[in-house]
Amino acid sequence: MKRVFHIVTHFDLGGAETVAVNIAKSSHPGFEYHLVEVDRGRGQFSDKFIRNLVDCGIQYHRSFVSNKKLGIVLFPFWFIFLFLRYRPAIIHSHTEIPDLSVFLFNKLFGWLYRKTRYVRTIHNTVLWDQWGRIGRYVEPFFIRHHSNIAISFSVRDRYCEKYGERPPVVYNGLMEVEQQSFMDVDHSKTNILFAGRLEYQKGVDELVEIIKRSQDHQEMVFWIVGSGSLLGKIKEVMVETDHVRYNEKIYHLSSYVGSFDYLLMPSNFEGLGLMSIEASFAKVPVIINSCPGLNETLPADWPLKVQNNSVEQYLEILGQLDRYDYEALGMKAYNYVKETFAIEKMQKDYEALYFKV
Repeated sequence: MKRVFHIVTHFDLGGAETVAVNIAKSSHPGFEYHLVEVDRGRGQFSDKFIRNLVDCGIQYHRSFVSNKKLGIVLFPFWFIFLFLRYRPAIIHSHTEIPDLSVFLFNKLFGWLYRKTRYVRTIHNTVLWDQWGRIGRYVEPFFIRHHSNIAISFSVRDRYCEKYGERPPVVYNGLMEVEQQSFMDVDHSKTNILFAGRLEYQKGVDELVEIIKRSQDHQEMVFWIVGSGSLLGKIKEVMVETDHVRYNEKIYHLSSYVGSFDYLLMPSNFEGLGLMSIEASFAKVPVIINSCPGLNETLPADWPLKVQNNSVEQYLEILGQLDRYDYEALGMKAYNYVKETFAIEKMQKDYEALYFKV
């Protein structure tokens, strides 16, 4: 049996954490999965995340510090004790904080057990956005160990363009989630959901402009779920309009997404839009910017997409929603993600790679 250690930033909500858990849910008898966090997640969402790990029978190991930078620095010095105890065959990292932590661990202690192999999932088209100089030291390590796996063809192409390696692609897989009723939804109106980090990547400026210019459409309610550096812009538009509802977090949002009528994703770039896939599993049509990574989550002929994140095109779609066959759109998206993003397919693809390393 091969032990696989998944290293994530912290035990909390997040696309990378979801992917790691979904791989670790595999029942393959040839693998034993563990989840490890770099900095300690805190609060009710972390508690629920851990309960989910327990319910799934996934072993987990908690960090001792709750500061990200300190967590990176100290990671090698406490992880070495886990490493010596379990001797993982594979260490699999997800996103830059775990990537850097694993890199430092290998620099300090990699000589102890050279049979351990490294796998690294690249979750985004833009890497080391704030730590460019650090990234130049870390990327050669993963390239040298043939560790990289891209979550979409757009991620693969951008990585190849910048770093010269063309990694294989394994699409993130998701489980179909039983839907629950979100009690606050006003079913007499069209409920449009935006869920994601409130950052440039997610198209917050376009979102705000769409909301402002939809003030006359009182039949619409925009639900915003997320936090980030651009939260102030959301608060400003909430003062100016009365058709916005805001929640910082909704735990297990994928089980409530079916309560909304549409998902709006005006992202400027994506590695792979997991929220789009979750909505399609719930048969909720998604309105997207046709950017690389996000456009891979829906059929090529999907009608609810705009080019170049055009606010005018979003408003045109929102103003003509009644012209579309809602049920047919939901089924079209569902059939596509059911075939392309099944969790069993992702598990099988990753485990085939684990056997090779």
